[in-house]
Formats: sequence, structure tokens, C-alpha cells
Amino acid sequence: MACIEYRDIELKFEERTIFTKFNLAINKNEKILLCAPSGRGKTSLVKMLMGFIIPDSGEIIVDGIPLSGKTVNQIRSKISYVSQDADIPKGIVSDVFRDVFKFQINRQLNYQEKILSDWLEKMLLPQETLNKNVDSLSGGERQRLALILGILLDREIWILDEITTGLDQELKKKIVELLLNDDKTILVVSHDDIYQNRGLREVSW
Repeated sequence: MACIEYRDIELKFEERTIFTKFNLAINKNEKILLCAPSGRGKTSLVKMLMGFIIPDSGEIIVDGIPLSGKTVNQIRSKISYVSQDADIPKGIVSDVFRDVFKFQINRQLNYQEKILSDWLEKMLLPQETLNKNVDSLSGGERQRLALILGILLDREIWILDEITTGLDQELKKKIVELLLNDDKTILVVSHDDIYQNRGLREVSW
């Protein structure tokens, strides 16, 4: 059984057709690179998986569970979604991370600030980042923090939506190697050629 299935998905925005009878099956721990020109629905595809966009028809199934209003929270609990917008809560970085791991859904995770400190080092962020306000950080710094948060949440499915935007080549390579060697099911949305020849299955339309 596939980990993720899109079955006969149809989606329109106003009068523009985005998907017609779109089908895709993704196996557990498979790494997928979604390839399509701008405006063809790459981000819409992953937002449908999160339940943020509802297809006009068709079905999305995750681990055998059909996505619906009743199951959307259960399915979201399986997914870490990291976007180029680096949408993380406001506040002092150390407090933000601590608060996220106080949520009921995350309490079983073994979070310690030392773990966050180690990841700051891996992502080439100074330790004083812990004491800074999220609003004072650059876009690239927030992007890396959002990625660290996604990693520490340890969900079984990762959605990475243009996460290398604005990063230098050395850091891009480091992040890509780190992520693609992990035992996770990963969907990547990117125009960056850093993902080429990395063993991802390219899905285009």
C-alpha cells in the first residue's frame, strides 16, 4: 500500500483548470521532486495533502486514511510542512521552540534545548540566535529555523516547498544531503538544480 495517494484529482481556480484526473502514488520513505512550470499547481498539490485546499473532485489517501474534514488533523499530525515563507511563531527563538513542544501532539518528543543548539551549529547559525526575536532574523535565518523545527518534530512525511531559496550553495548542499539521507517520505517543491542527480523520483506534468 502506498504511503500517499492522489486519485483522480480535479482542481480549478476560477475558470483555470489546474489538475484533471491527476494520479500519483508515493511509497513510504520515497523522495519525490515535483516538477512543473510556475503556475501549474506544485504548491497546490502539497497544500491539498495538508487539507488547506480542497480538490473539486478526487480523493487523497494517507497511510490508508482518506483525507476529509474528520481526518485532516490526524493526517496533519503525520506531516512536517516547511515553506519558503518560513512561517514560525513570533517571539524569542528559545521560547518559541519550547512552546511548540508543549503542545499536546508534541509532548511525547524528547525535546531539549541542547538538541536545538546542536542543530543551530549544523545549520551554520550562531548560538546567540537562541536569544533573538524571530522578527529580527533575516529570511535565510528564519528559513533554517523553520527547517530545524520541522526536523525536530520528527513527522513521518516531510513537505519541503522551495526551502533553499536565498541560501548560498554550500548551505544548500549541506541541507539537501542531510534531508535526503533520512528515512522519511519527502515531497520537494523546487526550481533549484541542487536536487538533480540526488536519487529523487521526478514527477512532472
